[in-house]
Amino acid sequence: MPEDLRVEVVDRPDHAEWDALAGRESFYAGTRWLAFQRALEPNAHAYHVCVRSGDRLVAAVAVFALDRPSRADYHPHRLFPDITRPDATPVTLIGGTNGYLSAPLGGAAAPLPLLLDAVDRITEEHSAGLGWWLYTTSEHAATIAERAGVVPRLHAWGECVVDLPGAGFDDYLGGLSRSRREAVRRDLRGITRSGLTVERTRLSTCHERCGWLLAQTMRKYDKEATPEDMAEWLDKLNGAAADTGQVYLCRDERRQVIGFSLAYAEGTTDYMRVAGFDYANAPHVGEYFQLLFYEPIRDAYQRGATALHVGSGSTHAKARRGARVRPLWAVPTRAEAWDVGTTTEHNRRRASELRAELPNEDLVWAHGSEEWLRTP
Repeated sequence: MPEDLRVEVVDRPDHAEWDALAGRESFYAGTRWLAFQRALEPNAHAYHVCVRSGDRLVAAVAVFALDRPSRADYHPHRLFPDITRPDATPVTLIGGTNGYLSAPLGGAAAPLPLLLDAVDRITEEHSAGLGWWLYTTSEHAATIAERAGVVPRLHAWGECVVDLPGAGFDDYLGGLSRSRREAVRRDLRGITRSGLTVERTRLSTCHERCGWLLAQTMRKYDKEATPEDMAEWLDKLNGAAADTGQVYLCRDERRQVIGFSLAYAEGTTDYMRVAGFDYANAPHVGEYFQLLFYEPIRDAYQRGATALHVGSGSTHAKARRGARVRPLWAVPTRAEAWDVGTTTEHNRRRASELRAELPNEDLVWAHGSEEWLRTP
């Protein structure tokens, strides 16, 4: 390890240098998303751990210390009721409080031991040494788990990413199997016959209408949401991201907006952040995939991007349109957080659920992660 490495912990990072690292990892590690998380969790203390070689930033991670996470899917006790710590214990979340990504920045050559030592010091101070990387990829999970001597836990879904070979939409189609190409072409024919059109705009011009659409989608999946709440949520995101998102508005033949999606560019990947629909008036002819896949894919090729990140959930439908699914893992920083036998049984069950939904070639088991499905 180079002798000139040093660690500093700051409340606010330098945007340009932090995003230079985040661009290799994810939009959900960049300063726009970090600012949004601070807006959503105003009672959390955000630490930005930076490792420098001379004056150059070579590794980094955000750490959030809070009493109780506001989101159930970021509350360790709600995700894993059998963990050993009492529910009242303060929580340290490493990587983020939203967005389903917990990742150190810096790539394979990053001095991770030094970074992880600094993270450990924060967890010792705030939560008696236990911190949580709640949503991390197999690659990062392997490094963190080996250091902590733990077995990660598998989530029931993963992040879905469409690789974009070649230089245009036809190359995307050509990379699909025959049956999947036909599924895409069937969607496109239905959209053309229906008279739906898509226009591009900024969220600042339409966040209230998009909030109404998003509330309909949340309710469809049994999540409580009002149009006002969702419009406020989008407004906070837009403010944190400085109105840099790309909105796709879908209009019917009467020019009524019946759907929207929101995308952000980071590095060589475009990220679909959210979508909403007017289910009562939508024709249901493939507009979901038009807004989440086909129009964004065309734009991603024009930008020179090499991948489209389409989030988590609905993995079967997304895989049918070319997404590969990367499992996500939860990794505690202390081995005593949970029982190894219970964890491997949990992992086998979750893996069975994933494999029942997806062909194995659509699942990216990497960095020895399949070993975490086996009893020691």
